[in-house]
Parts: sequence; C-alpha cells; structure tokens
Amino acid sequence: MDTPFTLSEGEYVEKEIPASPKTIAYFAVKAAPLFGVWFIGLLIYLIYHYRINSGDVRALLFQALALAAFAFLVGIVARWLWRVDVSQRDNWLTNKGIWIQTPKGIGFISYGKITQVKLKEDWIQKALKVDELEITYTEQGFVRKIRMIGVEAPHEIMDWINAKITSPPA
Repeated sequence: MDTPFTLSEGEYVEKEIPASPKTIAYFAVKAAPLFGVWFIGLLIYLIYHYRINSGDVRALLFQALALAAFAFLVGIVARWLWRVDVSQRDNWLTNKGIWIQTPKGIGFISYGKITQVKLKEDWIQKALKVDELEITYTEQGFVRKIRMIGVEAPHEIMDWINAKITSPPA
C-alpha cells in the first residue's frame, strides 16, 4: 500500500479512510442553483428598482450591501468546497494513530491525544448531504480540532477510532 507519509517503526496501516464518491463537481452542481437563483433575483430587483427610482442613493447602498453579502456567501461555500476536496485525499488509520490530509499538509494524530470523535453537521452539509467527522485532540496543552469532510461510512470510522482511543495502546 503506497502512502504519502513515512511510517514509524512498528507502525502499519490498518485501514484507509475512504472518501465519499460524491465529488467537488457534484457539490458545485448542487450549490450552483442556490447562487444562480439568488444572483438572478438580485439583478431583476436592481433593474426593476432603477427603472422606478433611477439615481436613488438608498438603492446604491442596498446594491453594495447585497453584492457584499453575495460575495461573502460565495467565499464561504468556496472555502468549504475546497476543504472537502483537500480532506478527501490520503486519510489513513494505523495501529498508532491517524494520518490526515489537511489544507496545511498531511499530519499525524496519535490515538493517545484524541479526546473526542463526533459526527458534525452544519447547514451546508445537510443541504449537500455530505458527512464530516470532527476529531478533538490535545497537543502541547492546547485543545485542537481537525475535520475530515466527505467521509464514506462515517459511523464506522467513528466507531473504529473510539475503539482505539478506549483500548490500551498496542
């Protein structure tokens, strides 16, 4: 099994965390109508409003606010889709911990540092029907969280990790 990381002595890969068969193209196609409807509605409103009240300062302020909100929403969804894409690559369970691909690169979390694993759901995940695991762990006295988005069979992976953190180290 080819891995993008080097295993420590005595460490071996037990299982690869499979990515969901849902791809970024799928998410983009699901999200595109949301943006399209909102943007077209905004344009229709602005054209209508200018025909009624041309040159109104309040309309200009509303336009600026609406376009800023649209840009903010697009940014949130684009960042989330990028996280999905990155987190769907190279996640592995070994006998000593988890190797996880993050936007900063691939990292290792020992089972001994993990304090909690839970299935996370927010509004965009419910809309796109994609699963996310949130792993809480301690590192150098600080509580940190890392997420794996777009995980296939998240309950199975969550149970696997919980079994490893509750059992004594090998």
